[in-house]
Amino acid sequence: MAEEKQEEQGLKCPICGKKLEDNFFEYHCDDCGFKVQHVISGTKIEDDELKKILAGETGPVHEFTSPKTGNTFKAMLKLSANKLEVKMVFDWDSGLKCPKCGKKIMESGKGFFCEGGDFKCWREISGTEISREELKKALEGQGDELGFRSHKTGKTFLARLVLNEAKDGLEFKFAERKSEDTGLKCPHCGKKILETDKGFFCEGKDFKCWKNTRGHEISREELQKILEGQGDELDFVGKSSGKPYKGRLVLNDAKDGLDFEFADKKDGLSGSELTDIARDGGSGAGEGQ
Repeated sequence: MAEEKQEEQGLKCPICGKKLEDNFFEYHCDDCGFKVQHVISGTKIEDDELKKILAGETGPVHEFTSPKTGNTFKAMLKLSANKLEVKMVFDWDSGLKCPKCGKKIMESGKGFFCEGGDFKCWREISGTEISREELKKALEGQGDELGFRSHKTGKTFLARLVLNEAKDGLEFKFAERKSEDTGLKCPHCGKKILETDKGFFCEGKDFKCWKNTRGHEISREELQKILEGQGDELDFVGKSSGKPYKGRLVLNDAKDGLDFEFADKKDGLSGSELTDIARDGGSGAGEGQ
């Protein structure tokens, strides 16, 4: 009875249906010669998954390692048409339709691609791996907010992925920040300046000032004084040197942001330190640094 139960639970040969023998390195059939290794290109295949593959299902995406180059790649496992081997599949039907032409979206280790060439979405976007489920939600306009990392700055940010206007790919959609009217007017166009948790922005997008400027948090009252040409001397920290220094913020020539007006040598700063400060500040003081 125990042997019969073991026979029922064991893996079956997809060709003759007999139980596959296990020699710790591979499963094999003594009658037809079918065999499949436990570890394929550096990845161990669990029995539950292998059982489904031998029954004709396609396995999940795995990361494999090339024995020749050592490079990693992604693929799925599937029983070959003649059932003689388990082979790798590098692209497969995702079950999704291209939002532009309606053809199949094929999935691979690198991403998702319309078979007609009208849509593509890379598997990894700004450090985040995109799953089939996440792509489906994005195409339906119901994408979740995900964490990403900027390639340029290395900083993390939150955003949703949505279908772009051309319907041939995805783009970021950022949550709308709560804003409050500051009562101040844009020096460039005269429209309202709105305050958010990150800074001060003209509603016509002609002026911006980040709140965190070289280690100093700019308040609404300070911004008002700056726009009136009466800004106080404030404490800042050099971006490259890390040294503290004093300076004033003034409206730049384009009237779309702020510049630094630096202290001079009478404040005990050497020429090299002033050069470093100038390199930190220069133009565009409110860069959120």
